[in-house]
Amino acid sequence: MTAQYPTLEQMGITSFDNISKYRLRREARADVLKVYYHRPAGSLLSRSKKFTFARPQSGVPVEFQKTAQWHQLEDTSPVLRQALVELHQLLKPDAPAEDESTRDSKQQLLEDLEHMERVMKAKLEELRRQIAALK
Repeated sequence: MTAQYPTLEQMGITSFDNISKYRLRREARADVLKVYYHRPAGSLLSRSKKFTFARPQSGVPVEFQKTAQWHQLEDTSPVLRQALVELHQLLKPDAPAEDESTRDSKQQLLEDLEHMERVMKAKLEELRRQIAALK
């Protein structure tokens, strides 16, 4: 018997019925896929899983890497592409509302900015605690 979502299973995702949504964003030299789950209140299971797919290193000059042509040339991981196809198939019957390819780019940028602000705030607090512990 073949698995319905083999790529997702290889990634360690098995609770297909509990997946609520997914987000894909780019961080420096990697693509980050975050899969979110429906969880009941008080559940000890994680509400999301994060997967990072490194982009290949290149000998292309940095100036060219900042252009639109470079972003069109850069290739994403085949595993990531297949995982996105499977996630789209999995969520399509339940949620036709939000397709990642048609998301409003301004909204996505705002969400990325808010995420970065939360990460930076947590890191700064952690560093302050470490500094205070040294006194």
